[in-house]
Amino acid sequence: MAGGDVPRACPGCGQVSDRVHSRNARHVADKAVGGRPVLIDLSVRRLYCEWPDCPKATLVEQVEELTERYQRRTPALRRIVTAAAVALAGSAGARLLSFLHCTLSWATVLNCLMRVPVADRGVPQVIGIDGFALRRGHHYAGMMTDAGTGKRTEVLRDRKNATVTAWLREHPGSRVACRDGAAGFAQAVTDADPTIVQVADRRSCASPYRFRTSSTLSATCSAWMSRPLPLGCAYQGSL
Repeated sequence: MAGGDVPRACPGCGQVSDRVHSRNARHVADKAVGGRPVLIDLSVRRLYCEWPDCPKATLVEQVEELTERYQRRTPALRRIVTAAAVALAGSAGARLLSFLHCTLSWATVLNCLMRVPVADRGVPQVIGIDGFALRRGHHYAGMMTDAGTGKRTEVLRDRKNATVTAWLREHPGSRVACRDGAAGFAQAVTDADPTIVQVADRRSCASPYRFRTSSTLSATCSAWMSRPLPLGCAYQGSL
């Protein structure tokens, strides 16, 4: 399949050109037809960019809905691969794509997932701050969430005070910070913006009472178990 003689716009400067430099052969994979994989062979033009100040001396034309820059798959097949990567990630996504007659490795599927642009969720009015373990006892990361919806806003490389403070300063607009009982997050929020109202999440509020209740019940049950039973009574079951 050969491309036409339609002028193409330069991706560097936007100037339109139809002056042919040479022709390139491209091989792009498309969606399977009748249970068989499809490979499209194209002959596309390499054009001169006629604007002298453009950083690109030449450009390769792209065929609409058939080719994309630096891609060996059509936009239709790319959307299928992206959907499988978002839903199932690496190995599971590769296994599903094999049933669709698109053989890719798990690493390629992950690369497709990493190229998906992340939508800007904005800064929530009530932001949740918490940490989680990437490797328990060794490496911990921080997470910023929308406390109203529970959706993730940002994942920080660590949970240090300086990292949380820097993120809050770069993303102003939050009025309330919902955090755990750690003093580090409290100091980080205060350093970033002293006007932010700080509240404790329900888990942090309930954790001390849950611990005390469990300790009290354990001590009481131990005392009951150690007391001798009245004559004629036999203990059955367990506490």
